[in-house]
Amino acid sequence: MANRHLWILGSLTNPATFEIYQFFESPVAPKYLFGAQSGVCEQAPILSPSNTEVEQFIRDKVEDSKYQNEIIEKLSGLIQIPSESYDDLGPIGQDDRWDIFYQVEKYIKKKYPTILKLAKLDHVNTHGLIFTWEGSVPTSEAKPVLMLAHQDVVPVLAENVPDWTHPPYDGHFDGKTIWGRGSTDDKGYLISIIESMDLLMKSGFKPKRTIILAFGCDEEISGQNCARPISELLHDRYGDEGIYMVLDEGSFGLQTQFDQSFAMVSVAEKGYLDVGINVTSPGGHASNPPDHNAIGVLSEIIMSIENHPFPGKVTTKNPIFNFLECAAVHAPERSFPMKIRNKLERVENGESAAQLQLAKALDEMRYFFRTSQSVGKINGGVKINAIPELASTMVNLRLAVDSSVAEVQKHYESLVRPIARKHGMSFQGFYTEAPEDRRKISLSAFDALEPAPVSPVDAEAFQVLAGTIRNTLKPLIKDQSLIVTPYLMPANTDTKFFWKLTSNIYRFTPVNLEHNLNRAHTTDEFIVAEEFVREPLFFATLILNADDAVPI
Repeated sequence: MANRHLWILGSLTNPATFEIYQFFESPVAPKYLFGAQSGVCEQAPILSPSNTEVEQFIRDKVEDSKYQNEIIEKLSGLIQIPSESYDDLGPIGQDDRWDIFYQVEKYIKKKYPTILKLAKLDHVNTHGLIFTWEGSVPTSEAKPVLMLAHQDVVPVLAENVPDWTHPPYDGHFDGKTIWGRGSTDDKGYLISIIESMDLLMKSGFKPKRTIILAFGCDEEISGQNCARPISELLHDRYGDEGIYMVLDEGSFGLQTQFDQSFAMVSVAEKGYLDVGINVTSPGGHASNPPDHNAIGVLSEIIMSIENHPFPGKVTTKNPIFNFLECAAVHAPERSFPMKIRNKLERVENGESAAQLQLAKALDEMRYFFRTSQSVGKINGGVKINAIPELASTMVNLRLAVDSSVAEVQKHYESLVRPIARKHGMSFQGFYTEAPEDRRKISLSAFDALEPAPVSPVDAEAFQVLAGTIRNTLKPLIKDQSLIVTPYLMPANTDTKFFWKLTSNIYRFTPVNLEHNLNRAHTTDEFIVAEEFVREPLFFATLILNADDAVPI
């Protein structure tokens, strides 16, 4: 048992009010106390562009009711184009379902003629779009800013359409909210970033730093058809570390946690892996079955997988730890639980017990620091009176930032190999071969992706981003400051293809995302108009501030 400590926390300004926390752990480090001035989660200064004339032009525009109606109408029109991407799409040019993206491009060209005049448009694999606004300073001296968005949306099943308050592809605006598939993910983002470039062009602004907008066509189905070739073209053009900053969707936006407003900038993403498991065995007539047929053995494997989840632990490698640090020093003292606060220093010191304890204390956030596993598909048998010869399943995993593909594969082999041995079956692992055998269990891996590198928060690019956020976005709680914090994207975005272009990859959506991220991917997706119409101010100000950072 650890030594018992009494830690008395009191207000320095009012020593009469204090609380006593009794526990069996080390006392709280001073730097993790509320209001600590210890360099923990220091906030970037509010950053305003030097070009005040252009900045004021943008601000006046986004506050103008006529302009607000126009940009809402633009988003509504884009939502009305059902640019769905499907898992079973064939190659571009062969599968007619890709043709809907011609309509998206035509719509963008119609609504933004100024951009077509001043920016170069490149097509990548037909439907990937890159708009490049050349700066006056060579890219070798001032690296470009790259903003990403995607044109595609998750399909809406016909049987689910009646469940929508407003039809998913009407782009209905009720005076407060814009409804429809893609309003949040990701057509609102796309309209906002292209609108910011359009406004800057109309203001007369001449950038020193090149600005690039890239719009993929298949983010919802892995990005292989558009995002990957877009990244390859840009890498050929600008080289390793040739981009100043990549900004994409994929954050939790503005959120209230621990009674404090946070702007959550995702500086990393979890990894990805699909695991296929096949069980083969001789078939036959159902009147003479074995004790365990292929489906039974596969069921045993699935139960073993679900009964042995990956352990959750919070380490300093995980940006969620940095978020907890921010909350410890900036959230109201009584709103941040002591059971979290008193473990931060021990986690920082690498104590494995504290890493596990902190994860347990934050169990509702378990998949921010645990590898998730979800059995998503299962197949087996062709006829009720025939013994199945093959049963298979697919498991989707999202890898914790301190895990790896190899670690996950080793775990699965350790679970499945004993089951194969138990039933006298051959076992084929991810990298091993098994002899030809009619009774065999085999594992295979698909779409393996290691966890993303963690982007730096001490880089100039992040400071520019953070200062812009603090300048342009309002806190969610009145009379509070807005704290910019590193955060983790638990899924994946198109940024997974851009790691070579820059280490400064940030994912941030400049709106208040609520109700399961504004119900993206599900019924009644929406975005609040009052917040959406101000997004171009954020993106345009970011471009101006990044331009100010160009060495003279």
